[in-house]
Amino acid sequence: MLRPITLALLLCGLVGTASAQTADNTPSETPTETAASQQDVGTLQAELAKVEAERQRLADQLAAGDGSDALTQLQDENQQLRNENQAARLEAQSRLMAQQQRWFMVGGLTVALSLLAGFMLAKIGRSKRREWLN
Repeated sequence: MLRPITLALLLCGLVGTASAQTADNTPSETPTETAASQQDVGTLQAELAKVEAERQRLADQLAAGDGSDALTQLQDENQQLRNENQAARLEAQSRLMAQQQRWFMVGGLTVALSLLAGFMLAKIGRSKRREWLN
């Protein structure tokens, strides 16, 4: 029972000493690499300052409520457009219904006039036939 624990501790010790030796063997930087690193750090710090200023500006804008006014305005405009769309749909539907009613009336009148003309022509035709037969 003691052997696996001892073996695990021994392995951890070996891994720890090996990593310490590799850390000590890192090559040192040359002066040009050091200058380049410092220039990179300076550039990164300048970018960090720009980003931080932009973040602060956006945070101030958010705190001032400029975004909520724009949001409210957009929501109002959206609601107005929805209402106009609904009104246009209702108007189109009523125009369609009126057109359908108009065509129904035209069709009904056509049928009625056709029947009337048919009855009249049939009556005129019968009277002439009777005269021929007598």
